[in-house]
Amino acid sequence: MRPKTQLDNPNQRLLYEYLSKLSLLQFKQFYCLFVHYWTNYKCFISQQNLFNLWCELNQLCHESDESFPDQYDDYEVIKSFCMTYPYYFIDKLPIPLIADLFAQYTDDTKDVLLNTVKALYEKDLHAAYTYANNALKLNEPIQNLASETHRHIHSFS
Repeated sequence: MRPKTQLDNPNQRLLYEYLSKLSLLQFKQFYCLFVHYWTNYKCFISQQNLFNLWCELNQLCHESDESFPDQYDDYEVIKSFCMTYPYYFIDKLPIPLIADLFAQYTDDTKDVLLNTVKALYEKDLHAAYTYANNALKLNEPIQNLASETHRHIHSFS
């Protein structure tokens, strides 16, 4: 496993600290929230950094378990695996390592992401979605987002 990155700015370090404190369930909730806002609004991470993050997570999973598909052997196999097991890296890798990667690669609206994670850690998923929606000036149904997140995690766990 690779060593922890030197995080250069205070927001990166704080993001790492909050992410690394999340439980397994909370990290899956964070990941759902992260994917939702990236997919729908392109928040938190650039396309290139998302690709880099995904490649690094896949490589680390393969290094820790050789039965994990090698992303360089067959892209379609790894893509299919990731869709079948969307939380694979959270279940395979230590949370502090994943937290380090997310803190390193996020490069957009970092303050919103930091405070969203803080709300998730200190309060709950509903508070995290509420904060993100307000900060991003969105009007999405919070209860539906939270319910969908819980259903998704339950169906893939």
